[in-house]
Amino acid sequence: MDEEWPWLEDRPVFTTGGEKGGNVTVVPAGAVLKPLTWRFWLYVVGFVASVALVVVGIWLVISGPQGASSSWSWWWLALALPAAGSTLFWFAGIYIEGMHRIMRERPRNLLLLAGLLGGGALGLAVPAVLGGARAVVPTVSLSAFCAGTAFCAARGIRRARKDVSRILRLRATGITHTGVIAALPDPKTWSGGDDVPVRYRDSSTGAERTVTVRVNTWAHEIPVPGTRVIVYTDKDGDLVVELDPAHPVQYFSDSRRYEQDTSGGGTV
Repeated sequence: MDEEWPWLEDRPVFTTGGEKGGNVTVVPAGAVLKPLTWRFWLYVVGFVASVALVVVGIWLVISGPQGASSSWSWWWLALALPAAGSTLFWFAGIYIEGMHRIMRERPRNLLLLAGLLGGGALGLAVPAVLGGARAVVPTVSLSAFCAGTAFCAARGIRRARKDVSRILRLRATGITHTGVIAALPDPKTWSGGDDVPVRYRDSSTGAERTVTVRVNTWAHEIPVPGTRVIVYTDKDGDLVVELDPAHPVQYFSDSRRYEQDTSGGGTV
C-alpha cells in the first residue's frame, strides 16, 4: 500500500523553516512533482458542479409543495443522490492527486474547502435567481468565503510546490553529508514536534557542524539521539535533513513525557 500511496507511511519529517502540521512538505523517496494539468483542474470543476447539483436538488425537495400531492418533489432527491456520489468521486480525485501535485495537506485541504464553498454558493444562486430572497444572503456570504479560501489555497499551493522543487533540487544536486540527531526535543515546548539539534560532518571541509531543525512526528515516534540522518546542502547555505533510509530508526520509549500533546503532530 505504501508503494502505491507513499503518504500513508508515517515517519518523522524535518523542517528548517519552522513549518508544522499541515504546512509540512512531505516528499517521499523517488517522488516527482507532477504538473497541475487540465485533468487535475477537471477534478476541481467536477467537484464544484457536483456540490452545486446536490444543493439544488435538496432545495427543490424542501421548497416543493407540501402534502400528499407533493410526492413528485422527491424525484428531485433522486437527482441529488447521484450528484452526491459524483461529489465523493471528485473529492477523492482532488484528495489523492492533490498530494502528488502539492505534497502539503493544508493547501490541498483549502482547495477542497474552496470547492465546497464554491459549489454551495453556485447551488444557492439558483433559488436566489428564481426569486428566493432568503437565499441571497447565504449565496453572497458563501461566495465571499469561497474567494478568500481560494486565494489562501492558491498561495499555499504555490509555496508548497516551490518547497517541493527546493527539496528535489537539493536531493539531486546538493552536497550530501551524514549526520545524527544530537538530542531529544524539549517536552516542555513539544507541540506535534519541536526543535532538535542535528550534528553532521561537512563532506567538503571535514569540519563538524550542528544545525537546529524541527522534527514533526507523533509523540510515540520521536527518534532517539544517535539516529542517522542525511543532510543535503548547497553553496547558498540552504539545507534539507532527512532520515537515513539505510539505517533503522529507533524511537524514544518513554513517550508519556510528550503525550500531553494530542494534536497528532505526526500527521504531516
